[in-house]
Amino acid sequence: MLDIVIKNGTIIDGTGKKGYVADVGIKGEYICKIHDEIKDEAKEYIDAKGFIVSPGFIDAHGHSDFTIFINNFGESKIRQGITTEVVGNCGFTAGPITAEHKDDQLQYLANTIVLSDEMREKWNWESQKSFLDYSSRNGMSFNLAPLVGHGMIRVGVMGFEQRRPTHDEMDRMKALLKHELDNGFYGLSTAFQYEPGNFMEMDEIAELCKLVKEYDGIYTIHMRDEGKDLIPCVKHAIAIARKTRARIQISHLKATYKPNWGKVNEAIALIDDAYNDGLDVGFDVYPYTAFGSGLIDLVPPWAKKDGPKEMVNLLKDEKARRRAVMDMKDGIKDWETIMICDDWDECVKIALLKSEKNKKYEGMTIKEIAKDMQCSPYEAVIQLLIDEDAAVKCIYFAMCEEDLINIMRHCRACFGTDGRACATYGELSKGSVHPRYYGTYPRIFGRYVREKKVLTLEEAVKKSTSLPAERFHIHRRGAVKEGYFADITIFDQDKIIDTATFKNPHQYPQGIEHVIVNGKVVINRDAHTGRLPGVVLQKKTG
Repeated sequence: MLDIVIKNGTIIDGTGKKGYVADVGIKGEYICKIHDEIKDEAKEYIDAKGFIVSPGFIDAHGHSDFTIFINNFGESKIRQGITTEVVGNCGFTAGPITAEHKDDQLQYLANTIVLSDEMREKWNWESQKSFLDYSSRNGMSFNLAPLVGHGMIRVGVMGFEQRRPTHDEMDRMKALLKHELDNGFYGLSTAFQYEPGNFMEMDEIAELCKLVKEYDGIYTIHMRDEGKDLIPCVKHAIAIARKTRARIQISHLKATYKPNWGKVNEAIALIDDAYNDGLDVGFDVYPYTAFGSGLIDLVPPWAKKDGPKEMVNLLKDEKARRRAVMDMKDGIKDWETIMICDDWDECVKIALLKSEKNKKYEGMTIKEIAKDMQCSPYEAVIQLLIDEDAAVKCIYFAMCEEDLINIMRHCRACFGTDGRACATYGELSKGSVHPRYYGTYPRIFGRYVREKKVLTLEEAVKKSTSLPAERFHIHRRGAVKEGYFADITIFDQDKIIDTATFKNPHQYPQGIEHVIVNGKVVINRDAHTGRLPGVVLQKKTG
């Protein structure tokens, strides 16, 4: 007897092939039979007539490792059809924590997570694996494919020292990385935009990539700049691939701020040339024209070179504060800032704050906050960073849809959310998060497949499933095939759409009928079944 039979659905198998009508049989965790008509008895039948039966979506770039430990139901992700998420991106992970530099590491995380004093005290994960083991101890709605963050490793060994590592420090970093790779992690992530990633030179990269390559892992890159220096940064990523021969993934490819719109075409051409030269360089993208980051991005580089904690102390000094405001207004050499545009203060929206006194500013623009504070927008930015110990999450409205479409159409573009799992209830319903946390895949299939016809249904499914599975070497997932894990998303192609907006982001999408993870039904139409079959995946070796 089978556990589940999915009847009469149109199978889009994830490979790019045209859809066909057939039944799918599931036994245990696996797809065991695909046939025109399965006559075996089953414990459960799902009538999928008129619906698309797709592999579960694989989020090529997510950050749910920073929310699953709070709410392991992860509803904003599973309800949009995501069955596996690549986590540990952009250099940020919860571990490994080192006793020597714990305070520095917690300050480093201020750009990505708001930690209470109680949480900071308990944040002692000796490895990223130990953190994920804790987070998944009671199960999860979907699977996690983990990377480890370079930033966390480097700060754990060197703090925010702006120099090359010594031989001993390099050995310690490699030992921390090797420990995670031995635990089945899929690779290493780096953020060159943030301290300490922007301190790293090619020799250090090459040493780490050599180890990643030995494990056939992947090295993901959040580039130093996605605006005026987009092209040099793409060339830098390609140079890493050329020097190390490692597999390289450029995270969330985009061109930020209006003067740079259109540069993505040259960026894609460079990546294509590298690929044709035999270099393994790929990229991912999310379907929105706004990105999320920290308010700290608006502060000039000299103020934050020693880390967020020292930056806050520095900005409390009146002289330093005046200098920072001047540089924010006028700009400085080799630093691009949105603030020299006339309407910048309307393009930055506060998403999440820690202190109760400032909670009223969540969802407001810098312009609105400055008016309430009765100060300039520049002073408002600095005051918020001081009040919040630099832990301020924001949304920046900075890209154009033409660029987005050109990236999405590329044959090797993977899709990802660059978001975290949230929910419409509890602690994770607070703050004005980016709508991509809830709506990425329904937006792709609703807006860009059905409405705008940017992609065919088969293309969009492939970019959401088998392509990221192949890219990250996620074994036996990403396709509807016999012998593959039964990660399946069933959706209505005529109704699927995102409902989350920038004004009201905490809304689940429409059109997702069923989501199956490891052979268990997790989403049954509008309801979460309470099942938590997701696991932390381990990369297959050999």
